[in-house]
Amino acid sequence: MTNNEKFKSLISKEKTATVSRNKERIKNRARLRESQDIALKVLTKLDDLGWSQRRLAKELNVSAQQVNKIVKGKENLTLETQVKLQQALDIPILASYYENKIEEFSFEDFFNFEVSKSKQIINQGSSFFKKEFKEVFNSNPEPIFESESNYQLAS
Repeated sequence: MTNNEKFKSLISKEKTATVSRNKERIKNRARLRESQDIALKVLTKLDDLGWSQRRLAKELNVSAQQVNKIVKGKENLTLETQVKLQQALDIPILASYYENKIEEFSFEDFFNFEVSKSKQIINQGSSFFKKEFKEVFNSNPEPIFESESNYQLAS
């Protein structure tokens, strides 16, 4: 018996939905991430407030099972539900896209910022701002001496 035949004998003859489930999961990956981010915000706020999921369900006027789905991060939240969560918990739900963009932004990105290529003002990989920043912070600061008269005027 060849390896190919051995392998085929191990494979189940029944059709499974594994491939279609994986394709669906990959297709919905971004939505699932957002749902998980919202779930984390909700759970954090519930802990801060000392609320149970049941209390949140009463505030939202939904079932406890619905809140459980929300905090598991697997629920596709409607816009209405997101707005209700924002109002009940006083947290930004709909702003998560912008929050992520702000977290991704770093000062390193800022100092590597290049002026538009169409204007051809590029400084071989080092921006003007990065260069100026390094010069200012690498230079020795000049000491500031206060004279007695300046001190007396300030007080």
